[in-house]
Amino acid sequence: MDIETDSIHSASQAKIGLLSHTLVSSPIIQWILPAHLRSKDQNDVVFVGERHLQIKEAVSGVHLEEVTTKNDFDSCIMAAKVINVSTELPWEEQMKLGASNSTLRANSDLRQDLPPQILVLSLASKELVFLYFSNASGHFVYHRRPLPNDVSAFERFGRNIAVEPRSRAVAVSASSDYFGIFVLKRPPVIQAQMTQNRLDPIAEERFFRVEGDIIAMEFLYPKSEDGDKITLLLLVAQDQLTQAVCYEWDANESLRQATPRVTKKVLPLEDRLPTMLIPLTKTSSFMLVTTSSMAVYQNKLDPQRLPSRYPLPVYEKESQKSPLWTRWARPLRNWLYNQKHDDIYLCREDGEITYLGIGSEGELENQAHLGQLCCDVDAAFDILDIGYEGGDLLLAAGTTGDGGLFVQKARDHPRCVQKFMNWTPVTDSVVVKSEDTMPSDIASDRLFVCSASSFSRGAVVELRHGVEAQIGLIVALEELSGTRDIWTMPDGTTGGVFVLTSDPMSSLLLYLPADFGEELCAIDEAESGLESSTQTLAAGCTGSGAIIQVTDSAVCVGATPEMPGYRSEVDPGQTIAVAAVDGPASLIAAVVRTQDEVRLHVKKLTSDGQHQLLDVAPPSFIQHEPICMTLENLDSSLYLFVGTSSGRILVYRISESISFLLEATVNIGNENDISRAIDSVAVIRKAGEELPRLCTVLCGLRSGILVPFGLLLDRENTDSPIALTQVTPQQLGHTSVKVQGKGEFALLTCGQGFWQASCNGGLAEYSLQRIWVTDQNNPAYHPKSIHSFSISSSGGQDVDGLSGTLFCVADGQLMICTLEQGTKTVPKRIDLPGSASRLAYSRYLKSLIVVYSQTEYDTDADPIKRYTRPFIEFVDPDMQHSLIDSLENPLDDDPRPWRPQGAAGEKISCILEWTPRKGDEEYHFIVIGTSRKDQQERGRVIFLQAYRDPSKPSRIECSVKYIHKFEGPVFAIAPYGAFTLMVSTGREIVPLEPKFSQTRWVRAARYSVLSPAVLITAREPYLYMTTSRESLMVLKATEDKLTLHAYDRQKHDGLAHVHIGGKSNLILCSSRGGRVSLLTENGLTESNKMLPTALCEAHLPSSVMRLSSGSDKSPLSHNSQVFYGTAMNGTVYRFLTIGEKEWRLLRLLQDLCIRDPMICPFMPKRRRQRNPIGLMDPQPSQMHIDGDILSRLLIRGPGYLKQMLSKETLSGSAAPGIRSEQGVPEQFVEVTRHALGESTDAVASVMRWLQRILPVDV
Repeated sequence: MDIETDSIHSASQAKIGLLSHTLVSSPIIQWILPAHLRSKDQNDVVFVGERHLQIKEAVSGVHLEEVTTKNDFDSCIMAAKVINVSTELPWEEQMKLGASNSTLRANSDLRQDLPPQILVLSLASKELVFLYFSNASGHFVYHRRPLPNDVSAFERFGRNIAVEPRSRAVAVSASSDYFGIFVLKRPPVIQAQMTQNRLDPIAEERFFRVEGDIIAMEFLYPKSEDGDKITLLLLVAQDQLTQAVCYEWDANESLRQATPRVTKKVLPLEDRLPTMLIPLTKTSSFMLVTTSSMAVYQNKLDPQRLPSRYPLPVYEKESQKSPLWTRWARPLRNWLYNQKHDDIYLCREDGEITYLGIGSEGELENQAHLGQLCCDVDAAFDILDIGYEGGDLLLAAGTTGDGGLFVQKARDHPRCVQKFMNWTPVTDSVVVKSEDTMPSDIASDRLFVCSASSFSRGAVVELRHGVEAQIGLIVALEELSGTRDIWTMPDGTTGGVFVLTSDPMSSLLLYLPADFGEELCAIDEAESGLESSTQTLAAGCTGSGAIIQVTDSAVCVGATPEMPGYRSEVDPGQTIAVAAVDGPASLIAAVVRTQDEVRLHVKKLTSDGQHQLLDVAPPSFIQHEPICMTLENLDSSLYLFVGTSSGRILVYRISESISFLLEATVNIGNENDISRAIDSVAVIRKAGEELPRLCTVLCGLRSGILVPFGLLLDRENTDSPIALTQVTPQQLGHTSVKVQGKGEFALLTCGQGFWQASCNGGLAEYSLQRIWVTDQNNPAYHPKSIHSFSISSSGGQDVDGLSGTLFCVADGQLMICTLEQGTKTVPKRIDLPGSASRLAYSRYLKSLIVVYSQTEYDTDADPIKRYTRPFIEFVDPDMQHSLIDSLENPLDDDPRPWRPQGAAGEKISCILEWTPRKGDEEYHFIVIGTSRKDQQERGRVIFLQAYRDPSKPSRIECSVKYIHKFEGPVFAIAPYGAFTLMVSTGREIVPLEPKFSQTRWVRAARYSVLSPAVLITAREPYLYMTTSRESLMVLKATEDKLTLHAYDRQKHDGLAHVHIGGKSNLILCSSRGGRVSLLTENGLTESNKMLPTALCEAHLPSSVMRLSSGSDKSPLSHNSQVFYGTAMNGTVYRFLTIGEKEWRLLRLLQDLCIRDPMICPFMPKRRRQRNPIGLMDPQPSQMHIDGDILSRLLIRGPGYLKQMLSKETLSGSAAPGIRSEQGVPEQFVEVTRHALGESTDAVASVMRWLQRILPVDV
């Protein structure tokens, strides 16, 4: 009866779904593989993450630049290797054949654009993927090969991959019992396939079975006399013994018919669990590296020879942490050297590296300690060979801490030239909500995480999304402190850059050489011909290299080697109010003000023997007060846009004369107290359009509003060749918006914000992305506000290209930055002196509170004793330097304020801000919960009082006010009511009140739980608890006692929850295994306290360990918010609840995407078949919408959605829950009408809607 009631109730419930979207992908790099996946002339490096891969290219000497990313595997990547498919013979073989071999040259020329290597991956979905990137088609070409499905999931087929040294075969193994060998087709055959943009490299395959766990697997190098032999070595562990097993066969025989020669050898006990198996290039030998030694086994598994054993280098006198040697790489040397030597880099997991020299017989000849990489290396380590003459280029990364690109010179320490930021493992996170009471259209939430490290290098990291501007050079000058404007002009003769800065009283001309290697030098007034004692209003550079400067009283033209400088002053009583310069056209537009009127002057600079300014047309009268102007070349015509103090845009066309075209007024509503003055104006156009018809005009107002206009050009309409249409303005802040256009994009600032606006192609369609200025040498640095900026290209680059250099002035410094092309996660990291474990934010102190631990060793004791203590520190979210620096090098002589620290072995499990009130008095506490193992009272709740020093607000003082002890460890604390804290201690929930509390809970108010509550939140009269074994529980506080109100019907290992509420009384919960559930409290009765079946269940790739609500409203409903979830691997998810109408539309789109082989190429066939269109009665797991899949559709645009709909035909036989009477296009129109209303173009409106609900903005 209860079952029937439950089913009836669930059927009558309103359907509510959950949309998840990955905001921040995991930064973990599993492998870094140098591989020419596009062509032999492009130095590509493949970064393989947990579920994606990214190609970067080595450019500008030793810098890696992002090229493309592939993230549609929909499965974890378990292993990756590079396969050589080049048909180009080694140079020594070409010498033997002779230089006159025309056939060889013809084949080489035919395929020189093809990549010489491909990549092989094994996915957790049990399949192999071979792939490369086609430059011709602009996408990846791949081949899929399913792996056997009849093995246990625990055996993880594909855990190991080995590639034969001559790329004749690939071996793939499970973690135990099974392995397979795939013989590859010959390189000419594979290259012939690649000329047709396809790939099918497998010639034949065969699977084998061994008894035991497969520890490692590698192919051995054949001896010169055994060139036709293929030898595969496996290390197999069983019954506390490890065997080395060799499979050898002739490459000329068919693998299926061949009988491999199998030899086995039991390894000595000291070699049974090696950390590395390294095949050596000499005498088919291999090296085993263990925790204590290196052993070289020569001539395969020769029973007559004992292994040669060498001690591992130990660099610490007293090893405390015993890090393991876990990674190796082989540097590339010339052919003659390789005939007698085999050199190897060994890397320890703490970044220590050593160099091994191995002789022609496989013996270790020498080893050299090279130094420390200063990063944890437990994942990726390889050598990048691009012919760099400065030394070997090492690539390293780990699962904790940063990775990097290092230059390793002979007999020198490695030097880091580029860092790969990593913020894992994430141990806690907090969303800092904006306290700005004034409205803004820009995302205001800030997301902070704290990370731990295996070597006590933790950090607090702010995760931001946008365009990175990485500082390459910083110039600190006193003259820059008041800079208002900056202009950059390329020097066409030497490739350098002129930088002109201006403040209200003066101007300064600087010169930066092309290689940025020399010092920045100032050019004085006599040499430049420009004015330095007055403010510059506008500047530019002509095609001949003459710099034009406009001040309030004159136009100055700088001297060039061919021509002296020139100066033209305005008449007495006249003042130039605002100006614009078009350097290539040698045009100057200026508004000249007299006592009676304001007129527009346009002059052209001529250089016939000498500089001269000529009027293009007579000055024209302007009725309104101009503030800003810009000259733009659109559709082969020159236009002048003028912004005025009354919020009007005046547009002129300049040809043989000046023609006034139109006037447009900004509309920002009826607020009369908001300034409409246009402080800056810029025009942007769609990338790649040489003759733009559609542009976007951006007007920056003094009131902090960005007003966009759509600009339509129609040259055939002589009466109205240009039209402006305003679209919705955006409130960026509350100070003036300064915008500067640069062809296809514009840069703009407002307050402390810095953005890039890009034109999307439609009428006034543009996207706004934050720009984050970063410093690789100081990852905590971020300029507080950008005072002025300019972008320039040097060295003959396209002037409008994004590859230009960004010049900006902030914090009294000129910063020269490289502006990245795409958007990505840009972390800001504040390093800590220990490994971080907990993070909170105090609104009262406006400070982050972080818990970190430090470990000390007592080396005099035997065995060595280790003491780990927790510390608490207050961290300013806007701190611009490492906390380690501020502790070790304080800026003043004041003693460091006292900070609490725990006892050895004590762990701080929770930390929160508590503000109880008693009458008019308000108390501010930082409450800390701890757990200890060895003391009688295993838990403590510590009350701290903290405040900012009135005489020095940057300094926070704190002291311990009270300590309460518990028998059991404290796991979680939550404020309840005015004076109560609910404490989870041991397996009890205990109310705790301070002495001034007006209420007293009786001892019977304690409530016992079956497993500890790891998180508690309160909404009177209810307590919501996530327990470690029983999922969610809800208690009700009644009559000074706690009673059970509700509990989850499913028992999961709970991690976090957040209360949503609303009419449906929703709760969002997460548990281990990646499960996220949307639960409702509706339907509970006194007799049935079990929560109904989950409304929605999402199964994510990573477990969400922390859930937080944001301050932004959901784009789907004004009654709901945005929710964030963080995972230990650094992934950040964004969650939105969705109503039934919206869910049906999104579900239809998701099903279409899953069935599409371009959007979801690696989706298993069974899942494609399990996702029919038009579900009528979905299960909870089907109420989840994967926003990552929909974002792939969003990238492809509305045209692709139309193609998908056109491919769908009327359904045949109806599956359960399918509406067979309607075709998919008709269903799409119907669900779109229900969700979004009537529309003339359903596809376009859906794509605009998707763009609104799937933004990436942190």
